[in-house]
This record gives sequence, C-alpha cells and structure tokens, in this order.
Amino acid sequence: MVILRRQPKNFRVETRNCLYEEHFRKRKMKIRLCLAVMAIAVLSFLCLSGCSWWNKDEGPLKSDGYRKMLELQKAKAAVVSPEIEAGKKLKEPDASEMERLGDQYIRQGNHNMAFVYYDKAIGMDPKRSAVFYKRGQLFLSRGMLNEADGQFDEILKNDATYAFAYEGKGRVALARGNLDESQSQFNQALRLKEDLWQAYSFLGIIADRRQRFQEAIVFYHKAIVVNPKSGSLFNNLGMSYTLAGEYEKALQAYITAAELEPEGDKIYGNMGIVLGKLGRYDEALEAFKRAGDEASAYNNLGCIYLADENYAEAVSAFQKAIEINPKYYVKAKENMLKAEALLKGAESVD
Repeated sequence: MVILRRQPKNFRVETRNCLYEEHFRKRKMKIRLCLAVMAIAVLSFLCLSGCSWWNKDEGPLKSDGYRKMLELQKAKAAVVSPEIEAGKKLKEPDASEMERLGDQYIRQGNHNMAFVYYDKAIGMDPKRSAVFYKRGQLFLSRGMLNEADGQFDEILKNDATYAFAYEGKGRVALARGNLDESQSQFNQALRLKEDLWQAYSFLGIIADRRQRFQEAIVFYHKAIVVNPKSGSLFNNLGMSYTLAGEYEKALQAYITAAELEPEGDKIYGNMGIVLGKLGRYDEALEAFKRAGDEASAYNNLGCIYLADENYAEAVSAFQKAIEINPKYYVKAKENMLKAEALLKGAESVD
C-alpha cells in the first residue's frame, strides 16, 4: 500500500517495500510534472481572466515594472509617430494640393509659379472648374482677353451652371467695350448665384458708363449688402451719387469708404471734390492733401474754385501750388492763366 502526503514545499513518498522504490520514484516525478502543468494553467487563467485579483483601488500600475513597460511603449510610439507623419507627407500630391500651392504663389505675388501649379492641377483633373477660373483671372489681369475667355469657355463645356464662368466672360466683354454682352453675362451669373457682389459692381459700372446713375446706385447697394466691408464699393457708390448731383450722400459714402480703406488715395481725392462742391473748401484742401502732396492739393483746390467760378480764389490756389513745387509750374500756370482770363472777363461784365 502506498500513501502520498502533500507537504508545503515538496512531496515525501513512503513505501513499505523496497522492491517498489524505483516504481515510486518514477511516479513522484510524474506527480511533480502534473503539478507544474497545473500551476501554469492556473496562472494563464488568471492572466486571461482580466486580472480580477488586483486590488481595484490600487490598480495594475502598482507594479513598477508594468509602469515602466507602459512608459517605454509610449516612448516608442512617440518615436514612430513622426515617421508615420513623414510617410503621409511623402504621398503623391493630388490636384487639390497643386491648386493649393498655386493659390499660395498668388498670395506671394508670383503669378508665373501660380500658372505652373494650376497647369499641374488641371493635368491631374481636367474638369477642375475652379482652377480654370483662377487661370482666367490671371489672364484678365494681364490683359490677355482671348486667353481668359478660353478658360471660361472650358469651364462651361463641362458645367454650364458654373456662375463664376459667366462672371468672367462678362469681365472680358466689358474690357472689350461690349456693354450689352457684358451685361448679359453678368445677369446670367446672378441668375445662377445671386450673391456675386462683383457681378453687381460691374453692372453698376456699366450703368455709370451709360449715365444711368440711379440704376448704378441700386447695383452698388446690392453689392454692398453681400460685401459690406469693401471700401471700393462705397467709393463707387459715392462716385455715382456725385455724378447724380447728390453730394451729401456721396460724402457719406466716401467717409465710409475711407474708414474701411484709410490708405485709399483715390477715395480722399473724390471726397475733396464733393467737399468742394458743398462749399467746404478748407476740408476739401485737407482731403486733397491726404490724396497726394500739398502742391497737388492746392492745384486741385484751384480747379474746384475755377469750376465754381471763384476765379480770384482759383488764381491764389494755383500760385500757391507753383510756390510749393515748381514742377506744377506748367500745369498750374496754365490753370492760373485760364482763371485770370475768366476773372478779367467777369470784372469787365460787372
């Protein structure tokens, strides 16, 4: 009979018969092997069961070794991440990226490089309307009207509803002096997209050229509703009011324009004219000074006096311009002689 007793750390096998000693030695080894396997199985179960034996208040990070392992993994991830990002950046650029680079060169004022990247964008995406439009704008800025018109036509071949293409063709027609065609194109653009402030502005310019000033005023107001932060729109509105003889409204438009664009020389020049028309000559002189130098300001003021038939004041203003800057001698001298002749004529009538 064999009796097995489990001790805390080992097993002791006792036998009454020495003939069975070898037999028990082998069985002892098998038992130890089975216990080892059981211990591994239990450990595996604990690990796979979510480590529920940890104290939840202390958590798994109580183990310094585990914490160090996590910190090491984070450090490795931080090293790998830049490489992954670099890999993303090395991807083949697409049409959007080429367009973005073209836009960047536009902002830098490098139109030649902008053309290069816009060409690449179109090569990748031949139906990219926005890029055709931007190239058309560049051609327009260089006065290359046929080339610009061709870009807008390319857009309309693929998308007859692209409003900006009609706006572009309207600008080409306006530059060619074809007011009817230009007006038609701008109207078509607005039928497709009613918030095109530039189309309204160009319609205002067309109306001004036709001396339909009230009509122009309406168009500029519509443009301002869409783009109320444009000083140039308020300047154009002021010009229409000036041409319509509504000087107070013109002055308010110029004041707003100057607030939006404090460095706008043309705005202050127009403001000076209106102030002169309102008989506010001192203020007109200051506005003219902001538009240019002092000599030109007195020359402009002299012209205002001359138009208002204030001949003596005109002569004085032209003389002042010549004294300040002799380069105005020819121009101001001519104006002064004209003013003096008119002054003598007025005196002889009296």
